[in-house]
Amino acid sequence: MIILASSSQTRAKILQEYNIEFKQISFDFDESMISRDLQPHTYVLNVVKTKKDQFLSAHKGLKNLLFADSCVVCNGRILGKATDEQNAIQMLEMQSGNCASVVTAMTYLSEKFELISTSETIYKFKQFDRQDMLEYIKSKEYIGKAGAMMVEGFNKKYILTQNGTTDNARGLNVSILKAFL
Repeated sequence: MIILASSSQTRAKILQEYNIEFKQISFDFDESMISRDLQPHTYVLNVVKTKKDQFLSAHKGLKNLLFADSCVVCNGRILGKATDEQNAIQMLEMQSGNCASVVTAMTYLSEKFELISTSETIYKFKQFDRQDMLEYIKSKEYIGKAGAMMVEGFNKKYILTQNGTTDNARGLNVSILKAFL
């Protein structure tokens, strides 16, 4: 059994979908203290490393720990979680009719090894319908989502092309994890 050190319900759902036995320990982490003046892969790796270090200092003696984080990148800019509705609209407008990437990093700390991985999924979106976008914002589903993106929800109907896995874009490259379990 693994321990998912995260409050992400989406990551928990991915593990359930792949029948990976886990226990979730909610762990809130403010990623705003990590500089976004880095390359996206370096940024998410730094977030995951800092999460791991903070979690381990508070939870001693746990084994088989999984840490993960994602960021959305559009026009070369790392997009975090929206701070409010207006910020979410700005992020979605940036993605509309454009390419956006989801970069996910994970660390799996087992008793015998440490797996560190980053993966990227790239999307090309058609233009978003403004009214549809506003209804999505009103639904509050964007809250807690990097770049206000939800590829299994709102963004899905606008995908023109995809290079990479949907699970990675949802926040966990489970195929890499499963290869090491």
